[in-house]
Amino acid sequence: MSSTKDKWLKYWFLKKYKRLAPYVPRTRMMSRSALWNLISKYQHVILKPVRGSRGRGVIQVSSLGGNTYALHFESIKIKIQGKENTYKYIQRKIGYTRYMVQRRIARPTVGGCPFDMRVIIQRKKFSSKWKVTAKIAKVAGRGYIVSNNGRSKGRLLPVKTAIRKSTIKHLSSKRLQWKMDRISLRAARRLRGLFPRHRIYGLDVGFDPKGHPWIIEANLYPSMSHFLKLRDRTMYRRIMKYKK
Repeated sequence: MSSTKDKWLKYWFLKKYKRLAPYVPRTRMMSRSALWNLISKYQHVILKPVRGSRGRGVIQVSSLGGNTYALHFESIKIKIQGKENTYKYIQRKIGYTRYMVQRRIARPTVGGCPFDMRVIIQRKKFSSKWKVTAKIAKVAGRGYIVSNNGRSKGRLLPVKTAIRKSTIKHLSSKRLQWKMDRISLRAARRLRGLFPRHRIYGLDVGFDPKGHPWIIEANLYPSMSHFLKLRDRTMYRRIMKYKK
């Protein structure tokens, strides 16, 4: 089942579907031309390994103007002069690992730290009806771009709380969650075409400053640790019940 970890395959399959295309950020397989093409379009891009997990190996590349580029990985930030030097540095960093380059979505922040959501969608055995069984906001640790809790020493918040404390608090939390649930269910139904027997997905969904939801990634084997860390175990129990 090597395809289950292939982010490019899942991305391509979701993006090809008309009803999901507006919610999936532009992504290409990493190459010199793909990198500069997306940077010239969006100014900021995210490089990620095609088969990576838990935020490992993620690099943000930004154009600062004046032929200067900023790279941000883990909690390290560096500036490099010139396209050639930048590309060489990236190549040294990623080696022969297959990478993809994705438009960076400017996520809202809580206390200056970006956050996105982990949404769990499941269906019961012998049922074709999908349900959002759990969701949580993952706030990146100070100085990090990835919201993975362990990697960035970030924190977890109920989605409603995160929105209320964030830079998009002027938007309706109810409406934002409704939009997020709707595209998450749509993605689960679509992914069934690739993985017909699968019954659980963990989607990373981020809002942009206007409240438009974006599917950053789809995981087939989402970690349950987020929901175990909560004092209230309701969501964790619901996930487990559906898994039976």
